[in-house]
Order: sequence, then structure tokens, then C-alpha cells
Amino acid sequence: MTQLQNSMFFDILFPADEDDAQGNSQLFLQKVLRHQLAGDSIVRDSTLVIFDFETTGLDSLRDRIIEVGAIKYQNGERVADFSTLIKPDIPLPEVASRITGITADMLENQPTIDEVLPKFLQFIDHTLLVAHNAEFDMAFLKHACHRLGYQIEWSCFCTLKLARQLLPDLESKNLDSLAQHYGLSFAARHRSIGDCEVTGAVLNSLLRGEGAGLQQWKDFSPFQVA
Repeated sequence: MTQLQNSMFFDILFPADEDDAQGNSQLFLQKVLRHQLAGDSIVRDSTLVIFDFETTGLDSLRDRIIEVGAIKYQNGERVADFSTLIKPDIPLPEVASRITGITADMLENQPTIDEVLPKFLQFIDHTLLVAHNAEFDMAFLKHACHRLGYQIEWSCFCTLKLARQLLPDLESKNLDSLAQHYGLSFAARHRSIGDCEVTGAVLNSLLRGEGAGLQQWKDFSPFQVA
């Protein structure tokens, strides 16, 4: 906990005097996790984390994260990965297994979200988050944080929104279509780390091509996800 408090866990909603800590430990643990880029920050100079969740379903309130994948980039170079399965506290629907290839047996001995989330939050500390259809992933991240006593306010942008504006004539903007458009090929689609690899390559292609004029964080305003 000390290590976390010394990094991004700096804004305590309920001040920690001794009486409060003893009387209501849940309130004491309520913290705001915040990392916001200034508008004139150069996005290409920022440390990026491209992340993706596999989940039990589409409802961020009722469903749960079953896999976390994330790749950290500094100066365009891949410097670290974060990848783990998660044992959910609800049953795994058959449809989720069909889509992801993840089975209930694969999740049985995996860590819970309570164990994984603090490590993931450390991994993304002081980084800019990126995801394809980021509203989906951010919703799951926010609700997972909320259940563990955190609120999250983070700079994040969406490659799906980016592709919709920069490639208006491309019929589909899903990752498979974008990879085909740019001549990219990948294995391990529909698993978190595989989807992060595709997203990273698509983002690089977009920013080298149609999005070359996007430089500062304020330029990414149409693509940001709160």
C-alpha cells in the first residue's frame, strides 16, 4: 500500500486520521487515481499503454474481466507487457468461451481481480491509455476500480474513434478490417495481448499516415474517452 500511495494514489477522498481509519476502513480506502495530460503535451513523446480486456459479457456493471492484456511503449518501442487471466466471481458464459477460447477450467486457478488490479494500476502509472473501442474497456476498468474502492480519472483515447474520422471510406473499422487495410497480419486475435499488438500496429499506421498532423493532446480531443 505504501508503494501505491507514493505513486498515483495521491488524492484521498476521506482524510486518514486515526479515528476514521478505525471506524470506517472502507471510507479510508477510497482514493482517486488520476493522470491527465496537459493539452500541449506531445502524444508521441508520452509513454503509452495499449490495453484490452476479455470479459464475461458486455455489461460493465454485471459482467467481469477475465483477461487483462497491455503493452507499454516508450518512444515507439515496446518496453513491457502485462498479461494475465483472472478468475471471475461469476460463472463464465459459454458464449464468452466461444469468442475468446478461454474456458472455465483455464480460469479456475488464476488470480482474482482483487489481486490483479493493483498490479495493473502500477503498470499504467503515469502513462497515456489507448484502446480500440476504449469506452468499453474504460467502463470495465472504472467499475472494477469502483468495486475495490477507487475512482479513476485517466487520459485515454480510442483508436476506433480515430479510425472512424481518418478512414471514413473504409466500411468497417474493426481490428481485423484495419489490419487488412494496412497489410498487417497477427495470430492470437480475440485474446487480450494479441488484440493489443494489433491495436499498436494500427495506431502506428494511422499516426504515420492519415493522422500525421495530430501532435498535441488537444489535437486528440475528438478521440478521447473520459
